[in-house]
Order: sequence, then C-alpha cells, then structure tokens
Amino acid sequence: MKILYVNPARLSSGLDAIIKGPPMSLISIAAMVPEHDAKLFDFKVHKYKENRFRALLNRSDVVAITSMTPQISHAFEVAEMAKEQGCTTILGGYHPTLAPNYVAKHPAVDYTIRGEGEHSFQELVQYLESNENPNLLKNIDGVSYKNKEGKVMHNKDRRLELNLDNFPMPRRDLLDDKKYIYLGARVAQLETSRGCPHNCKFCCIIKMWRNPDHPVTYRTKSTKRIMREIYDIDWKNDFIFFCEDNFTIKAKRTKEILETIIRSGVPNKMLFSCQSRVDTLYRNQGLIDLMHKAGMRQVFLGIESVHQQSLDAMNKQNTTPEMVRKVVSMLQDRGISIFGGVIIGFPGETKTMVRQNIQFARSLNMTCVQMTPITAFPGTEFYNEMSEKNMITSHNYKHYDLFHPMMRTEQLSNIEIYRLVAEAYSAYYLSKKSWLKMLLKRYINPFGKFNWMLGNIPQFAKTVIVSGLDMLHSMGMTHSIISDEMNEIMEQGEAFKTSIRNKSEKIGEEKETTALAKKSIKSVKISN
Repeated sequence: MKILYVNPARLSSGLDAIIKGPPMSLISIAAMVPEHDAKLFDFKVHKYKENRFRALLNRSDVVAITSMTPQISHAFEVAEMAKEQGCTTILGGYHPTLAPNYVAKHPAVDYTIRGEGEHSFQELVQYLESNENPNLLKNIDGVSYKNKEGKVMHNKDRRLELNLDNFPMPRRDLLDDKKYIYLGARVAQLETSRGCPHNCKFCCIIKMWRNPDHPVTYRTKSTKRIMREIYDIDWKNDFIFFCEDNFTIKAKRTKEILETIIRSGVPNKMLFSCQSRVDTLYRNQGLIDLMHKAGMRQVFLGIESVHQQSLDAMNKQNTTPEMVRKVVSMLQDRGISIFGGVIIGFPGETKTMVRQNIQFARSLNMTCVQMTPITAFPGTEFYNEMSEKNMITSHNYKHYDLFHPMMRTEQLSNIEIYRLVAEAYSAYYLSKKSWLKMLLKRYINPFGKFNWMLGNIPQFAKTVIVSGLDMLHSMGMTHSIISDEMNEIMEQGEAFKTSIRNKSEKIGEEKETTALAKKSIKSVKISN
C-alpha cells in the first residue's frame, strides 16, 4: 500500500514562526511498516498547492495524520480531502488521545489511534491489507472506529512497549532536514525517553504515555540506542534537540548519556538542545558542566512564575525564584542559551502579579521567552476542574494554541488574559530596554562564550528577529500597549538592578582600595 503521512498546519501565533521541528511521531510509526511505500507532507514547512496535494492524495491508499489540539481543525480538513480522493484515513497523536470520542465520530475519520501508536498502527495497516476482516479489527488495542451502524467503538487501551529499544529506527529519510529550524539553527530531533514520573493535574503528557492500570509511566532508551540514533542523524544539521519533556529528569542516567557523548567526540561535530527543570539542575549542578562539555548550547526551562504560591500549585514546590535565577545564571555563564516559558494568568494571580512575572523574565535576559496563557487541555484533571467551575470560555480548539486564552480565572477574564499575553510579548521584545541589543552584544562577539552562534547569525536574524518581530507587529503588539503599571514595574526593576550594580561596584572599589592600601603598607615595611 501507499501511505501518506501528514503533519497538519496550526495557527501561526506566539513563537510558531521561529520554531519548526520535525514530526517525530510520523517517522516513528512509518518505521513500523517499512514494506509499504511512504511519503511525508508537513504543512509547517512544505509549500502547499491544493491541486498538487490532491494529486498526492490520489496516489495514496492510506493517509495517516497526527494532531495536537490546535491542529485538529486542519487535521479534519485534510481527512475530508483524503476521503474525497478515496483514501482510508487514520488520526493519531495527542488530541485523538485526549478527546477520542470527538475525533472518532467525525465522518471523515475512519480510524483513531489512542496513546502510543507504533504497535496499533502496524496492526491496523496489516488489518487494512487483509481485506478488512471485522474480527481482526476488534482485537487491535488502542484503536477507535465507527461500526456499521455509525456508533463509535473504542477497543481496549494499548499497553505500552516496555523496552523503547525494541522500536525500529525512525524513518529520517522521509524528512527534508533543511526546512526544520529551531531559534535560527537547523535542527534534528531525537527522543531518548517517553512519559514523565510526575503527575501534574494540568499536564497532558501523562494522558498520552500511560498504561491502563498505571497512569504515571516513564520509560527510557538505552545509552547504546541513543548513540546509534545520534550517528543516524545527518550531521549537516546544527543541533540535535532531545524532544522529551525533561531530558535531565533522572540525573544518573543523564550523566551517563552526556559522558558517553563527550567520550565519542560528537561535541566537536554537533551541538545539542534539550528541555530541563530548574529544580533538577539546581540539585545536580555538576550536570551543567557536563552539558556544556557535551555540546549542549540551548536549554528550555519552565520559569512559569515568580510567585511561590503559583509554583507550589503547579507541583513545583521544590523550585523557588532564587533557584531559577541561580540556574539561569549558571547556564548562561557557560554560554548556554535559554528559551524560557512563563505562564500568564495562573489561577490566583492578579494583573499586578502577572506583570511581576513578566519583569522577572525580563531580568533574566533569556534569549527567547514564550508567554503562555494558562491552558486546560481536554482530558486532563485540570480541564475537568475548570469546567466544573465554569471557567472554560472557548470550546474552539483553535484557541488551545498556547497563545489565545481558552479559559478565565477568578481573578482574570479571558479578555484580560489575552491582553496580558500581548503586553508580555511587547514588554519582553519591544520595550525601550532592547532585547535586540542584548542579543547582538551576546552573539556577535567572536571571543565570547556564545560564539558558537556566529555561523547561524544570518539565519537567526531572518527566522527569529525578522519573522518573530513581524509576527508580533502583525498581531498589534507594539510598545504603546504596555500599561502604565507595567512600565512602572519595569522602571522599578531597572532601578533595583542599577542599585545592586552600583552596590557591587562600590564593594569592588572598596576591595581594590583595601588591596592597594595593604600593598602600600607592605612596600613601606620592606623599604624600612
């Protein structure tokens, strides 16, 4: 059979224009059925022309579509086009897992795959190839479909593969690596683990990677398998991004991976990027030096909030703002660029508290920050809680894009949250204290600790600075929308930093004066 794998478009908002990663889920399931012809169309990076795309559909037997929540509307459109061309349609990914009824009942969706898709997809393709015996379909775990009467049927949940090494190598040959850009650099992705050992109520990761009888499930690949995948990646890419929720979640394991990478000599040829947590790096500060030696040059950190009450409510009780500042400083002191995440409008926070979060992020001088409105994804405990409290303001999944608010809180309306998101981006990227000047000073110094970025500056300028700022301006974000209160908080923040700097300089001058005095006294004694 001929299978077309499709990554749908999503709304261009926030930082979407500057972050385009390859669809790992599609190249992973494609590897399970290597005997079938495979093509990949990624709406995020490929030029779309309807006639050509329909011709591609017309040459396909099966269309496999992945979808996160904000992609689902376009995923349905692709499925409708595929059905018009006579294709069988399969939808999988996060949203079909979080809202299986909503997806499976759509008339253009033939089959829905919930949760981990590799084995379910392989068995489903085998079923489609075997004249569609209905008795076989009932035995494919993790699949949802409509029976002859149109009723949605959900087969039992699929148990997870215990050993991730058992999965074949991803089909990287289906990708056009030149088109995938992360903060101005060509990027490949590598998955070293799945799931998370934590159980945060607002997180959809634990809904995606879980066993029916054990909701919190975390699995890892062996170091040998990880190194095999590193060598399988085209080293013409600038970075390999470890695309899991937290690469450093088990310090001992992370240390082994980093030390193996260092011994291999790979850091001389390839740089790395990952997501981590502040508390993990604070408790294991030795990892930061290892990360640097291994070629880690970009790290995503969830900064979230400067308010401890919010951090505690997010299940980040082990993190404090002081720890955030310490870890950010340690990373940046080693030339590691930071992409930070800040939540706008967490329940319990007022406008003033949100603006304090924005100023806290500004004070850290991170390369990029994503300002995310508090979002409750369907299927999560947090969504159910907010729904019961009548806090959900939009059921249009286009608004679940981590830019447009889909809920309110007791302190803030959804409109107020939206305006705060716009104000946050404006204050960080468009305020008088220029983010751009900070970046130029950091990256154009050929002798500085961020000199690894020199070769990518033209691409960074094009994709991050120009495209990013154009996107913000197109959404009506300018310096003029920054509120008086935000301006006052920023001025207070700058005054505080200036006073700290002056105090530090004064202490330095006093130390220098004392040293000179001691030197003079010593010279007098010698001459006597």
